[in-house]
Amino acid sequence: MALILNEDEEQFRQSVRRFVAERSPLPKLRELMSSGQPFDADVWKQLSALGLTGLIVPAEHGGAEAGYSVLSVAFTELGAGLVASPLLAGTLAAGTLLRLDDQQARDRLLPGIASGELIAALAAGGTGTARADGDVLTGEIAPVLNAAQADVLLVPAVAGDATVLFEVAAGTPGLEVTPLPSLDHSRSLARVRLEGAPGTRLAGDAAAALGFAADLANLAIASEQLGGMGACLEMTTEYAKIRAAFGRPIGAFQGVKHRLAELRTTWELAHAALRDAARAADERPGDFPRAASVARIAVSASYVDAAIATIQLHGGIGFTWEHDAHLYHKNAISQQALFGGPGEQLDRLTALLATS
Repeated sequence: MALILNEDEEQFRQSVRRFVAERSPLPKLRELMSSGQPFDADVWKQLSALGLTGLIVPAEHGGAEAGYSVLSVAFTELGAGLVASPLLAGTLAAGTLLRLDDQQARDRLLPGIASGELIAALAAGGTGTARADGDVLTGEIAPVLNAAQADVLLVPAVAGDATVLFEVAAGTPGLEVTPLPSLDHSRSLARVRLEGAPGTRLAGDAAAALGFAADLANLAIASEQLGGMGACLEMTTEYAKIRAAFGRPIGAFQGVKHRLAELRTTWELAHAALRDAARAADERPGDFPRAASVARIAVSASYVDAAIATIQLHGGIGFTWEHDAHLYHKNAISQQALFGGPGEQLDRLTALLATS
């Protein structure tokens, strides 16, 4: 089991890191906060041109077919830069389609997702349910990632005793999408309400596809969390080298040094868990659900701790709203709850271990 990046993955990581630094630095997020826009359309086009939107999409549908380990590398670097985009929403939609037995839907939707021209969102991970009466949907689900920007929604619904998935196009009569405020400005959330909205039923095992989407969400979010945690550590370590107190850099004091060392240790452990989950997705699919839950559990609370430490160890300047530490703190809190917090992840892991 390789817990370090191979040569190709490392080169890809450097490419994505350069993209983030050059095209979407943190001031870009502050511009979005001021304008109220969910993401920068030009950055999204450039991100799509780099191939990030099609990393798990098969080549026959215009994707890179690069695999889940490479996908994790991309999300880690995007998470480090707090890049706002509908990539997670589209990735979950693509992963769901790939697990359904509906070739027509894959042919219809995956090429657009891979090119970035079609924004798709999976209406799952929040509260509420939809019910299906034939091909007509009623219900409410919230929050849904990038639902307000999506061209297509994949909506789970209860039909009798079964769970089914429907494709619902934006603008469909009876579909109402309401943007919701978000603590984390790099995320766009919305409420999806269906009042007799018609949908296209998708063939295949919807429950299995949604289970895989939950595992994929854990892998992607854990990757973003690890990237954000790494950025917090790097920012704070550099500051500890130059901020002086009593004639010495604050990094020379044991209280600062030990706290940073502890956070680095937890980062290394979380990194190992994440790499194992990413490799499992490509090479050991039977282990992937458990490994993805472990990775999410390993990094969630640690990222929050690192974000808090970043504010505290920057002293007075760290407590000002103008400092970037607060962007990471909000992101850490939001990411911890997205698609199920640590408690829900522990329950999921317990259930997975009980059935293994």
